[in-house]
Amino acid sequence: MHPNVVLLENSLLGISDGTMTFDCFREITGIKSMIAANEVLKYYLDRGIGKRPHKALLSFSSTDRLKASILAVRLGGDIVKISQYLSWKDFERFASEILLNCGFRTMNNVRLTKPSAEIDIVATKSHVGLSIDCKHWACDRRQGLIVYTRKQIQRTERLIGSSIEFKKVVPMLLTIFPNHQLYASSAVPIVDINKFRGFINELESNMDKVFCICRD
Repeated sequence: MHPNVVLLENSLLGISDGTMTFDCFREITGIKSMIAANEVLKYYLDRGIGKRPHKALLSFSSTDRLKASILAVRLGGDIVKISQYLSWKDFERFASEILLNCGFRTMNNVRLTKPSAEIDIVATKSHVGLSIDCKHWACDRRQGLIVYTRKQIQRTERLIGSSIEFKKVVPMLLTIFPNHQLYASSAVPIVDINKFRGFINELESNMDKVFCICRD
């Protein structure tokens, strides 16, 4: 038995690194019912999320919000709403978790040198790679998107000389908020988190529709 998924979504606001009172948790999350708040906390505690050293005190670690977010999504929570409660670093880890669940191997914050640069996530499966730039904010101006996609292409081209195993790699942008982006052979995919799993699962059959960089 699990709590209402809306309560789980709202409870994410109250999960932050450190200690707080039970009353503070209820105030931050807007969960007015003591019974409902206790049910949510018990659900988390039973799954190793957070600690309750005293009935009136709670404590959470830096990774607990991410763990709770993954639980909420699995129970049918609004993935866009949940993503907005995550920090940019949590958002990257959240995306990596989705990739892992889809059978990809992932590396976060892949550093490039001379000149220095960083790719948020590199994921590989069956010799196909994804080079992902995570945008933890609204990204809807066309000119801005063009700039970001060009930069991601440049970073991805530099992966060709790395030891990462792939034959084709797709540079892409991952956003929280929806973006209208049609497949085009010359376009870098811009995918919002709500469509990310579907995009990953359909990637192999859509490789002819997305921009990719191939190894010789």
